[in-house]
Amino acid sequence: MLEVLAVIAPLFVLLGAGIAAGFSKKFQSAQAGINAFVFYFSLPAYIFVAVANAPMNDGVPLGFVGLVFGATTLVYIVAYVAILIQRKLSRSRGHRVIPGPFAVAATYGNAGYLGIPIVMSVYGPDAALGAAIGQLLHNVLFMVGYPLLKSFSSARGAGSEQRWRDIGGMLWRVFKRSILINPIVLSVVAGVLVSVLEVQVPEVMSMSIEMFGSAAVAAAMFAVGLTVKPAFEGMASGGVPIAAVLSASAIKLLVLPLATLGLALLLGGELGVLWIAIAVVMAAMPVSSTASIVVFEYDGDTRLVAAVTLVTSLVAIVTIPIIITII
Repeated sequence: MLEVLAVIAPLFVLLGAGIAAGFSKKFQSAQAGINAFVFYFSLPAYIFVAVANAPMNDGVPLGFVGLVFGATTLVYIVAYVAILIQRKLSRSRGHRVIPGPFAVAATYGNAGYLGIPIVMSVYGPDAALGAAIGQLLHNVLFMVGYPLLKSFSSARGAGSEQRWRDIGGMLWRVFKRSILINPIVLSVVAGVLVSVLEVQVPEVMSMSIEMFGSAAVAAAMFAVGLTVKPAFEGMASGGVPIAAVLSASAIKLLVLPLATLGLALLLGGELGVLWIAIAVVMAAMPVSSTASIVVFEYDGDTRLVAAVTLVTSLVAIVTIPIIITII
C-alpha cells in the first residue's frame, strides 16, 4: 500500500493544486484553455511516445476488449434497471432520478486524463498500449454508444424514414468527432504504426513531440482539479438527491472495478496479469467531466452527473490506491 501511495501521491498533489487553483479568480477562465492544450497537444503527444515505444509482441488480446466492454456494459445496465425499478416503486414525485444520467455517472470514468497517467506511473512503459487502448474502448462506449442508445430509444415506434435518416446523420457526426478526427485516437493509431513499421521519426519532430508529452501528466491532473469547483457549485445549487449521488459514486469507484476483476477471473486466466490490472485500474477512475457534456446533449439535466463527478474525484484519492493494492 505504501509503495503504491509513493508512486501515485505526486499525481494527487497535482490534482490538489488544480482543485485549489479552481477557487482562485486567476484561474476562473483558464479551464477551457488548459483542457484544449491537454486534449489537442500534450496528451496525444504523451500517448504517441508511449505507444510508439511500447512492446507490440502480442498486440491487444481480444479478451481485454471483451473485459472492458463487458464489465462496463453490465454495470451500466444494472444501474439503469435499478433506477427504473426505484422509480416504479417510489411514490414520491419530487427529485426523481433519470435512469440514463445515473447510469452514465456510475460508469463513465476519466480514463484519459487520469487513467493513463496513473496506469503508466504504477505499471511502467509496458502498460502504455493497454492504457491507450483501454481509454479508447471506454470512451467509444459513451461517446458513440450512448448517443446510439438514446437515438434508437427516441426513434422507437416513430415509423418515419426521414427521422431514421436524421438519426443516421447525427450518429455519423458523433462517430467522426469522437473517433475519426479525435486527436487521442489518432495518436494511438500513429504510435502503433510507428512501432509496427519501425518508422524512424526525425529527431527534431520526436524531440518536439516529447516536449509536448512531458507536460501532459501535470497539465491533465491540474485540469481535472479545475473541474471540482464548477461541480461543487452545481451540487450546492440543490435539486440533487444525496442518496443517488452516493449510490452512483459507490458503483463507479467500487462496484465497477470489482465487477471488472470478477469478470476477468471468470475468463479463467486467459488474460495476463498486466492486462487485467490495466482494465481494473481504468474502471476505478472517478467520473469524467465529459460525462456532463454527453448527458447535457441528450438528457439536459447535468446536476446529478456534476455532483457525482465532484464526490468521486475527491474520494478516488483513497479508493484508487486500495484498488491497486488489491490487484
